[in-house]
Amino acid sequence: MLIIGVREVDAKPFYFIKTYEDIEVTPTNSTVIFEYSDSKLELCKQCKSNQIPFALICDELKDVLFASANGASYIICDKSTIEKAQKYADEYMFDAKVLLYSSDKNDILWCADKGIDGILFEEGINYEIVG
Repeated sequence: MLIIGVREVDAKPFYFIKTYEDIEVTPTNSTVIFEYSDSKLELCKQCKSNQIPFALICDELKDVLFASANGASYIICDKSTIEKAQKYADEYMFDAKVLLYSSDKNDILWCADKGIDGILFEEGINYEIVG
């Protein structure tokens, strides 16, 4: 199980971006993260074609399927969609890992019990590069 954004586990942070140009100021071999939307499809394509690992924040279940189809490395969901998203990932053998976005460390055990790939805490996202 992946645990990102807690001091007890050493993990590389994700870098929040809004545009492809934001990637230029992220460290080499970083994973970038952005919200999935129709307006971000070009950003997905650019990341995929340039082999830049990216995580997509998905608010709706259909977006989870689009995120996988667009080559996301990680799919970030909240508790309202995470269990169904993980079911899709398992059933359709997504390459992406499904992560719960949370601020509660008790959710680590909840994720483990539910078979969720991992958990991402806010501290695991670097927002500083976005202007």
